[in-house]
Amino acid sequence: MKRKFFSFVILFLGLFAFPFVVSAKEPTEKFYMNISLQENGDIKVQELIQLDGNYNGLSRELEYLGKTKTFTGVKEDLEGSSLYNGEAISDVFVSSVDEDDFSFEAMDHISSYFEETSYAVNGDSGVYTLRPAWDGVNLQIYNPSSLHEAFYIEYTVKNVAVVHNDIAELAWNVLGDGYRENIGDFQVRVTLPTSVSDLRMWLHGPLNGEIEPMGENGSLVTYDFLGAYNAVSVRLMFPKEVIPESTKFSGMDAREDILEIEQELADQANLERERIARENLIVTIISIAWYVAAILLTIYACYLSKKSLKTNFAMEYYRDFPADYGPEVLEYLLKQNVTEDSLSACILNLIYKKAIKVEEVVEEKKKKKEYKLILLAENTSSYSEPEQKVIKLLFKDVGNGKEVNLTAFQKYGTAPSQARTFMDTYNSFLRSAKSLGKKEKFFKTAPAVVTISVLVSLLGFLISFLAISFDISFFLAPFAGLLGIILVIIVLTKKFYTKKGAEHHGKWMAHKRFLEDFGRMDEKELPEVVLWDKYLVYATVLGCAETLSKQMKIKIDDLYPDTNINPTVMGYNPFLTHYLLYSAVSSSIHQSVHTAVASSRSSIASSQSSSLGGFGGGASMGGGSFGGGGGGGRF
Repeated sequence: MKRKFFSFVILFLGLFAFPFVVSAKEPTEKFYMNISLQENGDIKVQELIQLDGNYNGLSRELEYLGKTKTFTGVKEDLEGSSLYNGEAISDVFVSSVDEDDFSFEAMDHISSYFEETSYAVNGDSGVYTLRPAWDGVNLQIYNPSSLHEAFYIEYTVKNVAVVHNDIAELAWNVLGDGYRENIGDFQVRVTLPTSVSDLRMWLHGPLNGEIEPMGENGSLVTYDFLGAYNAVSVRLMFPKEVIPESTKFSGMDAREDILEIEQELADQANLERERIARENLIVTIISIAWYVAAILLTIYACYLSKKSLKTNFAMEYYRDFPADYGPEVLEYLLKQNVTEDSLSACILNLIYKKAIKVEEVVEEKKKKKEYKLILLAENTSSYSEPEQKVIKLLFKDVGNGKEVNLTAFQKYGTAPSQARTFMDTYNSFLRSAKSLGKKEKFFKTAPAVVTISVLVSLLGFLISFLAISFDISFFLAPFAGLLGIILVIIVLTKKFYTKKGAEHHGKWMAHKRFLEDFGRMDEKELPEVVLWDKYLVYATVLGCAETLSKQMKIKIDDLYPDTNINPTVMGYNPFLTHYLLYSAVSSSIHQSVHTAVASSRSSIASSQSSSLGGFGGGASMGGGSFGGGGGGGRF
């Protein structure tokens, strides 16, 4: 048991050490951007953004400044210098598109625009505020999720493209590192004013992105997933004739320097991809090995548990009671635990032992039968400790010392103070019942394979963490944590019986089969009627009390067809009267116990909660190297 407790502690800590999260959708489901380079070096930007979940609107920070390092005309300034900043943002327009019409083509069919306002509140729609910032403008667009519309933003950034002595280029942060949400589908189209035969293009950002030619005058950037706070930049190099009206000149020959810079970045990215591929392979091999080991260990633990139940006892039915311990010990044998079923059975057993008497409460106004329990035993020291706890709960905590009404018993725990008194005695009963069960030595110490299985299963959280962090291709790897929880539950619920425990378990299961088939027995095969009360006691924890009670009622009618339960009529059978009352009250006791425990727990929980407060390829590293970008997210 100590090893099993240790395993539960490891499981609890593992749940916090390696959180496992699977998200069906990303907060920003789609983000499409269309960037059109103008002949004067300006860029016209169109954005279409579809959010998932609930929101009041979208915040979007639009920036035209990026790096502050002054351009001095050397090679190092061809990345990350003020040369690539824009001059201003103008012509800002905001609108929306129905989510079903979300596409690049929808950007060209915007017919109406939102109204700019100086003030708006959550719940407003079709309006936006625009605030100037030192590096651009900040938009606050009000359009709640209930409208099922995507956000459309259009603006122009002045004087972005650069003309060198030998070539021209557009280098721009299409998205800055301030965007606060994951994006499920991120696409950017960059188009030039004219078609060109010599177009080179590069993408900077997370390495899972791709850039490819789009005809002869542009490129397409795609990310199947883009994590939050990741900057993405594009660089297009083309002949100077494409932007004849541009006024931004560097005064340097830049073609070869740009090619060298981008080759260095590409080499670094390729080395990073190789490292990721190696890690992917290692984690994949570990994942496969983990799955095999975890499953085999679990199967072996289950095999040992099943093997521990093997015994020489092979009878189908066992009519006698296999042992003389109480029903609470029997439940411990079956479940290695004690529940409220034992409380119900223990009450019935005390009635059987004549320590408690049952009487029907006769009231004309009552539509439903009610019962009260009367304490007959004057000295309870001869009863077991769990039975003494039951008597205390019924007659001292809830009742008046002598009797208790079952209805009052059910409602006792509705008040928090009474609920705590109830649960204190109830939990004391459970502890004493478990203690009696342990003394019988039904179970042996869990084998080492259980602890090993738990430790290996918990490694599944680490596998899941690595799989999500490194984007592992093995599709089962992210689910290792979830499978680990399942396997741990399976292993920790397995029971390992001693020879005595296996023999007792086998006999009680045969006894259960006898009770379940009670109605099929011939009258000659049936035990004495005086024992039927006791059968109901143990049937309560064996899980067949309701079936047995119905079958006994049928047998009673067959055995005593001419008797009567009215004491004034000849043929009156006092035993039959007692049995029918006992049978009827057994279900009432079970229901009363269940309701009382549930209401006490609920009352305590409520009181506690109320008191607490042409060239293309993959991405290179270095997104955010140029001007522009910006962030955003829902509000």
